Amino acid sequence: MKKAFLLAALTMLTVMACGKSDDNNGNGGGGASTGKFLPPKWIQGSWTTNDKKFGYAFKTDDFCQITLGNTNCFKEKKLPVTDIKDQKTNNTYKVNYTIGSYKQIFVFEKEGENKIKVTHNGRVEGSYTKQ
Repeated sequence: MKKAFLLAALTMLTVMACGKSDDNNGNGGGGASTGKFLPPKWIQGSWTTNDKKFGYAFKTDDFCQITLGNTNCFKEKKLPVTDIKDQKTNNTYKVNYTIGSYKQIFVFEKEGENKIKVTHNGRVEGSYTKQ
């Protein structure tokens, strides 16, 4: 179930990003711009399911989703992310952002040195292991 949910979420993000017009030449004419994620140091790296097909990756300034073993990063793919807000503690990373007209909320909680629990839009998604 969670694999299907992840696949559906990533598909939705990809369709929205590909469906956007590329005619926003940075001239201030509106449209979405690529935001900047700033995850805390403790979460940086890749976190996946045991089969390594699904999960998340965090870079110093990017947030990535891993689906079917493929890593897709917001900054790297220049996806239309806006309104990025994040909260960080020693054990929790909460990030809110908007992509297209969809608001997303992820909460990553440290369960141990090599394990995190993920909640997405209020639904517990599961645990992931650091790679």
